[in-house]
Amino acid sequence: MPSFHPRQIVFEDRAHPDSDVSAASPFVRQPQTESSTRFMHDLARDYGCWSDVLSPEQTAYALAQVTAATVLPPLTRLNSGSELLDYRVSLREVLGSALVPELAAALNEPDPHWQQVHASGYACVIGAGVAAYLDITPGSESLSLRYANALVPVLLNARRAAELPRSRLFLQTALYERFDALLARARARAWFWLAG
Repeated sequence: MPSFHPRQIVFEDRAHPDSDVSAASPFVRQPQTESSTRFMHDLARDYGCWSDVLSPEQTAYALAQVTAATVLPPLTRLNSGSELLDYRVSLREVLGSALVPELAAALNEPDPHWQQVHASGYACVIGAGVAAYLDITPGSESLSLRYANALVPVLLNARRAAELPRSRLFLQTALYERFDALLARARARAWFWLAG
């Protein structure tokens, strides 16, 4: 049977055309997102007319774009132990304002990985001697890495990536896996409020 579609090599896979304004996710802070678009999304969310701005399909697509790989800087790009020690992500700078409270609320649900260690702090072990730490203090929500006491001086002395005592790829994979599981619950909560 003849094919109706010509065979061609595809060099990149795009889910949407560049000119599509609705493709900018209101849940991920992107430098290229126009401030007027962000304002309209925030206004629609706050005043209950979300369906006037995005359809349920567009909302689902925008929520699906929120993954650890899109919001967290990769650990594999860090070149020294001190950069690994200083790893910190302000969640309000990378996530939309609708998703940050849902992420904090998702932490209040029972989770086998994320454990409350402080009034507004949750930790999750991601590797031998390394844990992810989420501070959900309203207005200054952040994710950072915490280390076992014996690991800190070793990381301070590691000047190059080859000297690091832990694989950055392993730590990144474990961090992304744990954070994605938490984001899935936050996306479900946001979907409940926005698309009902």
